[in-house]
Formats: sequence, structure tokens, C-alpha cells
Amino acid sequence: MNAKELRTFARSRIFPSLERRASGKKLDKRLWKKLAEIGILGAPIKKRYGGQGAGMEEFVEGLSILAAESFDLGLALSVLDHVMLCAYPLQVFGSEKLKRRYLPLLCSGELVGAAAVSEPGSGANPTRMRTRAEKRDGSYLISGEKGPVTNAPSAGVFLVLAVTDPAAGKKGLSAFLLEREDGIQVEEVELGYLSTSPHGKVLLDEVRVSADRMVGEEGQGHERVSRSLFLWERTAVIPVVVAFLERWHHLLISHLYPASVPPDVRAALAQRKVELTAYRALGKRLLELTFGDEEDGRERLELLLFFGGALPEWVESMRDLVEEARIPLDENASRMLNDLRLLEVGRSVLDWQLQNLL
Repeated sequence: MNAKELRTFARSRIFPSLERRASGKKLDKRLWKKLAEIGILGAPIKKRYGGQGAGMEEFVEGLSILAAESFDLGLALSVLDHVMLCAYPLQVFGSEKLKRRYLPLLCSGELVGAAAVSEPGSGANPTRMRTRAEKRDGSYLISGEKGPVTNAPSAGVFLVLAVTDPAAGKKGLSAFLLEREDGIQVEEVELGYLSTSPHGKVLLDEVRVSADRMVGEEGQGHERVSRSLFLWERTAVIPVVVAFLERWHHLLISHLYPASVPPDVRAALAQRKVELTAYRALGKRLLELTFGDEEDGRERLELLLFFGGALPEWVESMRDLVEEARIPLDENASRMLNDLRLLEVGRSVLDWQLQNLL
């Protein structure tokens, strides 16, 4: 994944199709296959399973370039969740049979992956999960409702968390890999932002799945799988968002004439840029703590808490500054600002997630 090639691809293939894709309800299949061809869909997956065998830092850096250069945070989120919430956990927790069957299809773009963990009204709270997996005749019958699920309208395979032992609390959850053809129904959901990332409600009505489709051990769905999904996704998305913010900041100031900007506004804009530079370094540190050899759970938790507040506050302060200084926003900058509502939603649930998932 050459950085120069990624920039060229983002500018020549992703950005020009942004408006068209924003009006669709599913991922563009041809573009998705192109993303697979350049290696981003299977970047951190081992080569023997069809991936690139790259490090997590290289994958995140590549995705950051695509998000920033294409002005498309929605597509970046779909790629990130495809990899970090489906393909990568399958590589870590799945059986060899599941890896060989599904990972090549996920890396090649033949299948789009999704994670069906959160539920309407209760999020990913393991103590309030209502989706049940009842063991019967060597298989499991799964029933419940999940959502909103990123990629659901386009996904062919879902990592689903369900209760296998209602009496065991958090230790009674298990993870399964389900195909859409197993009987999964999807209802599209409009978020009002991230229009290039399809979301949907996942409905399961006694969907039968064989026991060998369990990902990890029975009862370890929360302790190992869902906790890991939360950490991996949060850690990987932060540098991508920071790169997107840097690009947005650049768009704002590139249209300004310095002589026409009051000194206090110039100082505020400069401060916001320096903050992003610091965030980039801290995001890299968080990647090292999560995917590297160094173990420091406390520092990792502190960084997650910091970013959960700092990024939404940065956007809020910039929005206030834009309004007060009457800084003009072109179409691209306005669309990017709307997609940054993701941070406001994320901020409202982060503290709860850290308390209940970790």
C-alpha cells in the first residue's frame, strides 16, 4: 500500500464518486473490489488467508490517507469495520476452518463484513443483551434484533454476539459467524450523516447455524470478543478521524486571506492545528499500546478517555469559531462537518462503554 498510490486512488476514484455514492443505499461493488485490489481490505490479514500481512499501523495509516484525501469518512468507516470488526477478529479468534473459508473472501471483497453486537435501546450492554442462541440438535437457533449495524445492507457475513447461557450474565455470551443466506433480514437505517456508509437493523428469527460457526469458545463472547472489538475499533478509528480533521482544517484556512482574518482568529486556528499534531502523535501511541508488544492497560485507557472528550470538543470549538468569524464553508467542508457528528454520538456512549465493556 504505497502512500502515493493511495492518494492518487482517493483523489481519482473515491472523491469523484462521492456524491453518487451518497445517494445510494449500499456500498458500491466496483469501488469495493478496487479497494480489495489495492490491498486495504486485507491489509492486516496474513498472506496465507489472502491478506497483505501488513502491520496494524500500516493499515491505519493507509486508511487515514484514503479518508483525508477523498473527504469520505463514511467509506473509511465501512472499510475499518469490515476489517477490525469482522476479518481481524476472525483471524484472532476463529477456527482454522472458518479462517480458510471466509478470510480470502473478505480480503478479496467478495464478501462485505459486519459486526452485529449492539442492540436497539441497550447498545452493547452485555447484561441487557436480548439476542438468544439456543442450542438444539448440535446447532444453534439465534433470534433477536441488532442495530444500527455498519455495512449491514451490503454485508454477506456477520459476526453476531448472542446469549447462550442467560443465567451466566456476562459469561453467558458467545460469538458466531453468520451468512446473510442463513436467513438474516436487514432493514436500512438512515443516520443523517456518514451517507456513504450504509447502516441497518439486523433481524434474526430462529436463524440456524452449526456449532462450528462459533467464533472462540462458548461463553467468551464478551470477555474476549466484544471487549477486543471495542478496543480495536476505537484505537484504529482515532488516527483516521484525526487525519480527516487535519484535512478539514486545511480546507477552511486554504480559502482565507491572512490580511482579512483578525489576529485572534488566526491564533485560534493555529492552536487548533497544533492540537491535531499532538493528537496524531498520541493516536500513534495508542496504536502501539493496543497492537504492539508493550503492555500498559492504564495508559491505553487514559488515552481512550482523553480522545473520547478531546475530539468532540475540538470539533465543537471549531464550529463555534467558524460561526463567530463567519468563515465560509464550501460544499466539501460542509459535508465533512456533517459527518463529524459521528464524534458527538461517540462521545455520548464512550464512558458507558468503557464501564460496561472493559
